[in-house]
Amino acid sequence: MQAIADNLYVLIITGIAGSFLLVVSFIVIQVRNQNKFLKQRAQLQQVELQHQQELLKTVIVSQEEERKRIGQDLHDDVGTALSNLRIIIEMFNLDTVASRADFSTSSKRLIDKVIQDVRHISHNLSPPGIELYGFMGALEELCEFITLSGKLHIHIDNQAGVAPDELSQAASISLYRVMEELLNNTIKHADANRVDITFATTQDSMLVSYHDDGKGMAPEVRQGKGMGQKNIESRLGIIDAGFTITTAPGKGFTMHITIKKQKG
Repeated sequence: MQAIADNLYVLIITGIAGSFLLVVSFIVIQVRNQNKFLKQRAQLQQVELQHQQELLKTVIVSQEEERKRIGQDLHDDVGTALSNLRIIIEMFNLDTVASRADFSTSSKRLIDKVIQDVRHISHNLSPPGIELYGFMGALEELCEFITLSGKLHIHIDNQAGVAPDELSQAASISLYRVMEELLNNTIKHADANRVDITFATTQDSMLVSYHDDGKGMAPEVRQGKGMGQKNIESRLGIIDAGFTITTAPGKGFTMHITIKKQKG
């Protein structure tokens, strides 16, 4: 009996020890997995932070480039025209009728140029068509101008009804600039003949599809983001819009954009 009791005692002790080791092993594994998860999450957060910093840097660079371009336009176009107008005023002798007529014609021509240049700069700052005709009207005007120029044939298919014109002003301008950038990229780099832009809606989002029939690009080429693509990404990021890109050599370029509908 004593031997049986001793064996039971050994078995109980062994069982307790084994259970203890099993629990400790489970805890160690859980702690390791938790640490691994926390480390991965920290890495993802770091990557996301770096991504956001890159987008912010792109926005700042883009703004500075825009300011530089506007300043250059003002200096080269408006400033030069006003300087020429001053020279005309100083040079002309207004004692004769002919001189007054020449002075009037030259001055009007330069003033018209200044007005045209200022309108061009203002258009680049904020497309007036959006306020006058809504987003779709402004986009159709831009696409019609490009189509008439013979550079590209653009077809717009609006299956979203009034949704594009119900975007906020910030979203309208950002999306318009994205369309501008995409069209410029297609004209400059894609060797495309046609672009199709489609608008559709879901219950909570507006979907925009942009597709050109150009030469496309390899994935490794697309990964090296140029300033144009960074500008697109930063503008879409500002309005919290998601996007996907599909492209391959000889398969054209497609971008799908998802813009969440505003509540209320």
